[in-house]
Amino acid sequence: MLSTKKTRVAVLLGGRSNEKEISLETGRNVVYKLSPHKYEALALFVNNDMNLFHINQQQLVLNSTKEIEKSLLPEQQILWNNLATFTDFVFIGLHGGQGENGCVQGALEMLDIPYNGSSILSSALCMNKYKTNELLSAKGFHVPQSLLIAKEEWQNNQDEVINQIKQKFALPFIIKPFDDGCSVYVSKITHHGEIPAALNSFFLTGKSHAFLEEYIVGMELTVGVIGNTQAKALTPSQAVASQGILSIEEKFLPGAGENQTPAPLPEVTLNFVKQVMEDVYKTVDCKGYARIDCFYQSAQQSRTKQERVVILEINTLPALTPATCIFHQAAEENIRPMDFIDMIITLGLEEHKKNILLDNDLQEKNNETQKTV
Repeated sequence: MLSTKKTRVAVLLGGRSNEKEISLETGRNVVYKLSPHKYEALALFVNNDMNLFHINQQQLVLNSTKEIEKSLLPEQQILWNNLATFTDFVFIGLHGGQGENGCVQGALEMLDIPYNGSSILSSALCMNKYKTNELLSAKGFHVPQSLLIAKEEWQNNQDEVINQIKQKFALPFIIKPFDDGCSVYVSKITHHGEIPAALNSFFLTGKSHAFLEEYIVGMELTVGVIGNTQAKALTPSQAVASQGILSIEEKFLPGAGENQTPAPLPEVTLNFVKQVMEDVYKTVDCKGYARIDCFYQSAQQSRTKQERVVILEINTLPALTPATCIFHQAAEENIRPMDFIDMIITLGLEEHKKNILLDNDLQEKNNETQKTV
C-alpha cells in the first residue's frame, strides 16, 4: 500500500491583539480538527512581539496566552524567514491586529507560503470598518450612518464635535473602534450627556479614532460565506445579545451566548439575506471564507420602507472556536467541522496556485515586451 505524504500545516495562534484569547481557542480547535490522515499539524504560538514558537501539547492546553508565554523556551522559537522549511501551508488562527489586517498575509506572500483567507488588500480593507462602509455604500449596499472622530479633533473642539454628533445621529448610537476586532471597546449611547465621558474613556484605550455608528433596529444576523471566485453563503444565524450589544464571549465561548441556526425567518427571506452576503463577499474580494455580521430589517423597521439587509462588518478570519456558529451553519449544509477546515485549506492552496500562474504569465509578458523594445 502506497503511503501518501501529509501536508504540513502550521497553525498560528495567540498574537497581541485584544482577541488573542479567542485566537488561542480557534488555533487549538483547528489543530484538533485537522484530519490526521491528510495533515501534519504544527502549533505555532505568536507572542506579544509577534515572534513564533513551536509549542507542545502540554503548552497548547494551557488556560491562557499569558500562561503559554511564560512557559516558552528560547529553543522553541522559529524565525519567520525559516518558516517555509517547516510547513507547506500556514493556517492563520489569529484575530484582529496584524493577524487580520494584511500584515501577516504580506509576510507569508513574501515567503511564498500559501495561507487561509483573504489577500493583503481585502484583509486591510475589511479591518477598516469606515473604509469598508464607504465602499459598500458606493456600491449600493445598505450600511449604518457613521462618523469618524480623531482623538486630536475631540481634544481640541469638544463642543463642535458634540454638535456634529447631535446633527448626525438620533439616539441611541454606537461608539466603537474602526480598526479592531468585533465586540471590542463597543458602547451604546442613550442620551447626549453620556457623550463626553464615553469618548474620553474610549480614547484612553490608545485608539486614535472613534467610529460612531447609528443604532440599527432589526434582527441581528451573522452569516458565514465560503469560496474564492464563487461565493456560497451558509445558513444565517440569529445572534441574541443579553445586554443589547453582543460581547466577544457571547459570540465565541461555550455557554456564554445564544445563536439560533437557522435564523427564525421565512425561507424566502433567508435566501434574500444569503444573496446579499454573497454579493458583499465578492464586492470586497474576500477569499476562502469570511463571516459577515448584519441586521435584517422588515419594511416596517426600515427607514427606506422596504426590507433590507444592513451590513455591520466583515470578518476575514472569523473565529473557529468549538462554540462559534459558523460550524453550526456549515452543519446545515451537511459539512462536518473537519471537512470545513479541509475546505478552507483547499481554497487557500487553490488561490496560491492561481496567483503563481498569474505571476508567471505577467513575467512572460514583461520578458516579451523587453525583447520587443
